[in-house]
Amino acid sequence: MLLLSDEKKISNKKPIFVFFLILINILFFLYSLHNFNFFIKEYGLIPQKILEGKKILTLFTYMFLHGNLLHLLGNMWFLWVFGKNLEKKLGHLNFLKFYFICGLFSSIFYVFFSKDLNTPLIGASGAISGILGGYLIFFPKNQIKTLIPFFFFLEIISIPAIIFILIWFLYQLINLNIQTSVAYLAHIGGFLCGLVLAKNFKR
Repeated sequence: MLLLSDEKKISNKKPIFVFFLILINILFFLYSLHNFNFFIKEYGLIPQKILEGKKILTLFTYMFLHGNLLHLLGNMWFLWVFGKNLEKKLGHLNFLKFYFICGLFSSIFYVFFSKDLNTPLIGASGAISGILGGYLIFFPKNQIKTLIPFFFFLEIISIPAIIFILIWFLYQLINLNIQTSVAYLAHIGGFLCGLVLAKNFKR
């Protein structure tokens, strides 16, 4: 199931901070390439360090590092598709606060529940998972254009956002205990934070 686009545009306002966050992530990725291991070690989030009260700033800096180009492009595409309408709904500054609060909660959630305390956590996916949680609250019926493999063929279908996002969340839960480089735990933390925050914003 490959995400293509959100079919509904709620207004003509420009998603300023979605553009900004994508640009910053791309610039950080390109800059980190000249000494990748150093950046991961210094600015990636290592749970053990946080529990020792060290490198607290990495609770934020980890969000701007990505392991490879595919990691970056996947995260930025989800941010673009789901972030545009959410920024228009919340307003620019509220959206930016929403993004960073979800990213921060995602990292804290990961620190306290992860079994691997010494592997660095990197990537914007915790914050973007929060965006999905917010999107689910505000736009559950929006149609999400999706590419679906069907035997030897590919078919483009539109499914409600609530279905797409719940399938995505179920996938995170199923893979939670599988040993991979993907931090599914951080995704779950960010998503739950996004749900709660969005409900409060909606009030």
